[in-house]
Amino acid sequence: MHKYIGEDVRPLVMTYIMLLLNLVILLRGIQKGIEKISNILMPMLFALLLIFAFTSLSLPKAVDGLAYFFHPDFSKITAGVAINALGQAFFSLSLGMGILITYSSYFPKSTKLGRTAVTVSLLDLLVAILMGIIIFPAVMSFGLSGHKLSGTTLVFVTLPEVFAQMPYTRLWSTLFFMLLMVAALTSTISLAEVAVAYIKDKLNVTRKKACYIIITPLFFMSSICSLSQGSLSGIKIAGMDIFGFLDTVATNYMLPVAALLTCLFLGWKAPKGFLHKEITNNGTVVSKTYPVIETIIRYIAPILILLIIISNYL
Repeated sequence: MHKYIGEDVRPLVMTYIMLLLNLVILLRGIQKGIEKISNILMPMLFALLLIFAFTSLSLPKAVDGLAYFFHPDFSKITAGVAINALGQAFFSLSLGMGILITYSSYFPKSTKLGRTAVTVSLLDLLVAILMGIIIFPAVMSFGLSGHKLSGTTLVFVTLPEVFAQMPYTRLWSTLFFMLLMVAALTSTISLAEVAVAYIKDKLNVTRKKACYIIITPLFFMSSICSLSQGSLSGIKIAGMDIFGFLDTVATNYMLPVAALLTCLFLGWKAPKGFLHKEITNNGTVVSKTYPVIETIIRYIAPILILLIIISNYL
């Protein structure tokens, strides 16, 4: 797998296939495309997660893996760890990138946004816990530790090593990377939909044209990221390859800053009563949690985000 990542051709081919899948789904629109494929892929994602979780718990050192996962060493939590966690949370929940704003515009007017937000957050947490239950018992059972338990190394190098030592290697490898592909596809569709919706509305063009405007340049940009693991791996920015640098900047800095600016706008700049009208659909939907939501948006979230960003430089 490590050799595969360092190649130029095969990763590029897979990248282009993923982009074409995104294009096909986006062209079909919300109900016939994104909603329909999500109704198929999301249950498949949970089913695969449960299969892997039960399998991982049956391994010899599953208890050690669970202990490693559920008993963190709090002394190792630094400002850098905090901002990485913040970036991961923002990316995982699609915060600071316009996805939730775009999707919520398609909701029925009767939707209770507060309840929906809590449900999405809890489901995201459940998936994260299931992934931990899958990964750590597996790597502990085969004596892996250190740098092999983090980042892309864990997914693309360590876990294939684990699968190679398990019965039915090809089956588990296929299922795992199918799981990864489903997660990636649902994420990239959501990311692209934001840009497609924006281009469609602002330029007053058809959805088809908006899709091509967004996806076409992505073939070039994704090629650079893919090749940064191969023939362009010698190019370093701040000690990182191109893909790693862009990932760090986007996830750890751009998303938190965008979310911070969103909180400041909604909490302090937007017209009085604007947030309440949006949450309650002009008062037609009861929201008992609105005072809490307003307090978090105006005070708690901006202060915490700002403190974490600043502490990373101290």
